[in-house]
Amino acid sequence: MKTASIVRLLRNATGTLGLAALGLLMAGGSALAAPPSSSTLAPGGFWLPQGPGPTLNGQTEGLEDGDVAGAIQTVAAHPRAAGTLYVGTVNGGVWKTTNAASQNVKWERLTDEQASNSVGALEFDPTDPAYKTLVAGIGRFSSLSSLGGARTGLLRTTDGGKTWTAIDGGGVLIEKNISGVAPRGNTLVIAVNTSTPFTFNNIGIWRSTNGGATFQQIAGGDGAATGLPGGVTYDLVGDPKRPNRLFTSVVFADLVGGVNGVYRSDDTGATWTKVSNPAMDALIVSSVTSNIEFAVGNHNNVYAAIANLGQLAGVFRSGDGGATWTAMDLPETFEGAPVGIHPGAQAALHLSLVADPTDPNIVYVGGDRQPLFNEPVGTAPFFPNSIGANSFTGRLFRGDASKPAGSQWAPLTHAGTASNSAPHSDSREMTFDSRGDLIETDDGGIYKRTNPRSASGDWFSLNGDLQITEIHSLSYDTLSNVVFAGTQDVGVPVQLLPSQTLWNSLQQGDGGDTAVDVVTTPGQSNRFTSNQNLLSFRKTFWDAGNNLLGFVLPALTVLNNGPRPVRQFVTPIALNGADPHRLVIGAANALYESLDQGANLFVVGLGVRTNGTSVDPIAYGAAGNPDALYVGATDRVFRRTAPAPAAVALVPTFPGMGSGRTVNDIVLDPDDASRVFVTNTAAVYMSADAGATWTNLTGNLPSFSPSTFRSLTYAPTPLGDALVLGTQTGIFYATEATGFSVWRRLGNGLPTVAVFDLAYDRGDDLLVAGTLGRGAWKLLNISTAVLGGGL
Repeated sequence: MKTASIVRLLRNATGTLGLAALGLLMAGGSALAAPPSSSTLAPGGFWLPQGPGPTLNGQTEGLEDGDVAGAIQTVAAHPRAAGTLYVGTVNGGVWKTTNAASQNVKWERLTDEQASNSVGALEFDPTDPAYKTLVAGIGRFSSLSSLGGARTGLLRTTDGGKTWTAIDGGGVLIEKNISGVAPRGNTLVIAVNTSTPFTFNNIGIWRSTNGGATFQQIAGGDGAATGLPGGVTYDLVGDPKRPNRLFTSVVFADLVGGVNGVYRSDDTGATWTKVSNPAMDALIVSSVTSNIEFAVGNHNNVYAAIANLGQLAGVFRSGDGGATWTAMDLPETFEGAPVGIHPGAQAALHLSLVADPTDPNIVYVGGDRQPLFNEPVGTAPFFPNSIGANSFTGRLFRGDASKPAGSQWAPLTHAGTASNSAPHSDSREMTFDSRGDLIETDDGGIYKRTNPRSASGDWFSLNGDLQITEIHSLSYDTLSNVVFAGTQDVGVPVQLLPSQTLWNSLQQGDGGDTAVDVVTTPGQSNRFTSNQNLLSFRKTFWDAGNNLLGFVLPALTVLNNGPRPVRQFVTPIALNGADPHRLVIGAANALYESLDQGANLFVVGLGVRTNGTSVDPIAYGAAGNPDALYVGATDRVFRRTAPAPAAVALVPTFPGMGSGRTVNDIVLDPDDASRVFVTNTAAVYMSADAGATWTNLTGNLPSFSPSTFRSLTYAPTPLGDALVLGTQTGIFYATEATGFSVWRRLGNGLPTVAVFDLAYDRGDDLLVAGTLGRGAWKLLNISTAVLGGGL
């Protein structure tokens, strides 16, 4: 019996999770991160993975344990081995399983040590009869503002993922966001949907005929050279029976003298022909088209799905390889009014399409989420909706082009299943394994649909032990010694036991910023969590055994006739470091302070919009001055040192002001409120006099980490103080003994992913890190391992 099923039985028997029994069950824990291949080890020992891997009771329906993991952009199924799947995750790299057909799916991480783990495309090379050659395209496709790792080009394996070769075309592919790949031996064709800088000379279709040593832009200008004009290319797919045939689309071609539309190549991307008809062309409009996806079947059948303004606008079928096209109906249900597959208007990211492998008339399409009944008319919307959905789960349909217009689509979830089942929302890609099961990836992970051609099948999770959660905010409860987090896509998960990878969902949806108070109520911790836009903001109560005791919803009543908070998607919050009765909230229109943990609010920064794009640059209260308050707004710092509820004021001496670099994090020395540290995207600063003067501490950091600096924490360890910095490419530390300006990499075995939050536990002398794509990690004995060496 798989672990998650045993957990479910324990819960049913005890009414809770039965943590003691679960502790025995999970005594082995998860495997530690493998040592790096280099013989030179960084100080600090090894980072220990904390999960989630997976999170139980996530936003699914009818699935055993309802587990979720995180966003997966793309999936490649082995054409012969049904149990072998490869996934390219949004920010967690490439993973492989060989037992996807079992009840206990195990995944192997393949690219942790590569320069980037943000994957936009992944395909088998059909010219390799052993199916061991795959190419991954690096690109940023996170639902969290498209944040992610460096855009470094391609990764190629010829041994099934054991080793990888980085390909950048001599630097040509750097900073290109790769949305599609078509490897054909030494010929590599890629699609680029955006780039930095965004120019027509950097996007579109590119091609190499020498294994990636050099690349030539195929899409350019009016298309006179190759038949393919310049513009944005959202997708690139190949014909499974004709390896030389490729399909793509071009949008914004009209801005460079070309024609928007669907294009086909019959010579592996060297030349192209426009094949879309007038009905398709009428929908492909530069000002509104946000995505176009393709699916090519085994019978010379091709499907194209066109999305405009976040909504599916058209589905077209060709039975002759793209020579002619016929429009299909649009999939929808009646919820008091017709509703399509994108109630959340997220078709730019969440649109999947696959052709049935055996029936040339059947196609499957995925959108974003389920609507409530009456949602489109806005009068008392409710669940269940017309097909039986009781949550904002996946919205997928089966289409049959052989049926009359008006009857071509049927739901692939809920009423279209045997057990009213559905995967997580926000579909990204679909494929078929060699057994005929439909494999779907989305913002919750990877799922399987059995018997997809009828309503007799169901959805099942294949997430297994994947650890790919995008954590943007993280807190460490020092009472129960567990981690909880605010995540993109998979809510607010809570670690079940210290140092274990199995977590449970506290709140579904997108998670907000987190904070924890273990001081005000002896023997009890108070955890602050929310969903996106500070919805369901709550304070939950927990005992030392990590058992939930109850919760309250702070009123957030604004006093003194102040304006109500305009909530940000991720609204920063911070508890006071000296007096956790006090709380700060960084809204879009003002900064708010509470002296009673959110019951009542004072405006202390009218017009100050705290940076909230996955960062929480607030430092609030320390020894010597509980009123000390610093916040980051764009590239500026605001400060207050006077008693509450005095307002914050601009710090005119901050050296990063005017640089255009976002202030990402701010921390105070907990033992000295006059000492403050700030990081923006490329520098670290310190003030020892409450912001009057500043010192640049960046020192030798560029040689270690040329990428974005994300997070800071201050570690007053028993052997001395240290400043810890999380970046796009690792975690670094500098000690007080060096003036906080000599930096070294901290710990070993951490994947190359962005570190969005850090928490140091003074009592246990450990550090916890939250990453955007590889979950949470823990490093033990900081003072001994790092500062014991005298640095």
